[in-house]
Amino acid sequence: MTESVETSVLLRGALSDEDLTTLKQSCQRHLRHEDPIPSYVLIDQLNAPIYKKIKKAIEAQTNEKLFYLNDFYIYSDNSHQANWHMDTELFTFENCLNAWILLSPDEVDNPLAFIDDLNDAPSNYFHSLKIDNAQAIFTNYCDRKQISRPIDTIEANKINTPTVRAGDILVLNPKKFHKTNVTTPKHALAIKFLVEGKKGFLSDMQVSEMFWAETALFNKLLKKTNRWDVVLNEIRNQLKTPEGRKTLSAGFFPEKIGLYKEVVEQL
Repeated sequence: MTESVETSVLLRGALSDEDLTTLKQSCQRHLRHEDPIPSYVLIDQLNAPIYKKIKKAIEAQTNEKLFYLNDFYIYSDNSHQANWHMDTELFTFENCLNAWILLSPDEVDNPLAFIDDLNDAPSNYFHSLKIDNAQAIFTNYCDRKQISRPIDTIEANKINTPTVRAGDILVLNPKKFHKTNVTTPKHALAIKFLVEGKKGFLSDMQVSEMFWAETALFNKLLKKTNRWDVVLNEIRNQLKTPEGRKTLSAGFFPEKIGLYKEVVEQL
């Protein structure tokens, strides 16, 4: 991860009201599909001005060339809260970052929190967390190393993001353990980007493909070509099939699609 986005950085006022309207309408159209999934809202809009504006703003901040991996619409409220987690499937790739864009309401105080002192170096990587008797147990899937910490300690030392306003772009390191604050109901669009490494896109520290079907798919595609446009075209083809849509939406709360279809119309 670039030093400029070690944990997170906020790009204030990067998007206009018109830009936000475009993103809201894109989410609404996407979820009106006959068989919708929460992800890949923008995959066919990579030449659109709104996508180019987002990408350009982040590239200027990070000084990196970015490649679109996927995106997803998400609605969160206090009916459900994911525990501390990180985007484990992104260990497939050498380098990545997420852009979190608030669509509604106009402002949210500290929408995300991070555990800052884990996953900051290869020797300190962990992929999963489980709770046992008020202890958080972190596990590295590659070498089975584990550490534990009291949940109270984690909560006391967590790093909160600042207030995010509509029009801001919150850029974050998705390999850091993070958790969404659900105090305020909110709609957001998150975009995942890759940064090409010296050896290409794939990481030398792979997690098992048995955990994530999309991990197996991306490995298969990138072993055939280093051209990311070719990979994306194959992803588009996969999204035309029921099995492909299932695989490529597995990590984006597809079980909440009924709720998403309803609440996205409130935007």
